[in-house]
Amino acid sequence: MIYYWLILVFFVSYFIGNISFARIFSRELKNEDITQKGSGNPGTMNMLRVYGIGYAIITLLGDSLKAGVTAFVCGFIFAPYGISQLAFLVSGTAIILGHNFPVIYKFKGGKGVASLLGIFMFSPVWYVGLIMFVVCALFLYFVDYAFIASMIFVFSSGVAWIIMLALVQPLWWWICIILIVFNLLLCVFMHRSNFVRFFKGIENRTNFREKVNKVFRKKDHEKDGENRPEKEIIVTEEEQKLAEEELKKSKENQDEQIK
Repeated sequence: MIYYWLILVFFVSYFIGNISFARIFSRELKNEDITQKGSGNPGTMNMLRVYGIGYAIITLLGDSLKAGVTAFVCGFIFAPYGISQLAFLVSGTAIILGHNFPVIYKFKGGKGVASLLGIFMFSPVWYVGLIMFVVCALFLYFVDYAFIASMIFVFSSGVAWIIMLALVQPLWWWICIILIVFNLLLCVFMHRSNFVRFFKGIENRTNFREKVNKVFRKKDHEKDGENRPEKEIIVTEEEQKLAEEELKKSKENQDEQIK
């Protein structure tokens, strides 16, 4: 009976995955449609290209948390039945499918990397995901190929989780491995056009380094503006006497006009 509840988990998680934070933030904050901008992809990297690093961060957080928190809650609910990781991955896989192929947006969604990030960050191998996130952020800063950074993160975190499952072997561990492999292959499939453009030498860049440096330059300018002392106005005695004489003459002229 408990496994029938996993079917409900799958469908509920799928519709949660339909929530598109890139669309929401671009519409509410910029009054625009992100699918009509840049690459047209409603995801973190297109938000970075079009609107900058701030919008990319809030989109990344939104898509990551919707996946990670939902999957974690499902895993927690099913933990007493010994299928915590199975429920976690069923929910996570459904969210990825809902994000990539949202029925409410006519199956036109993102590529699922931000949602996978959230799933790995809430998984038992979260520490691997955290380390690889930092590594891939540095890779993106210096190399600036977003899809390669995404592939490195997804596959390193996924392989670490597969190894852990093979060693620990919880209940239904082999189905868990199948679900992880499915998500890895789906991620490659969603980035197939990026691979084609990369090998043709026309892959889009995010200018991530320039955007990050721009943020820090802006902060430095604001700080310099706050610390810059106001210019002192120095008036010599001669200038002061001349000003007083001119003021006296103007008063005399006004008195004569009144008379």
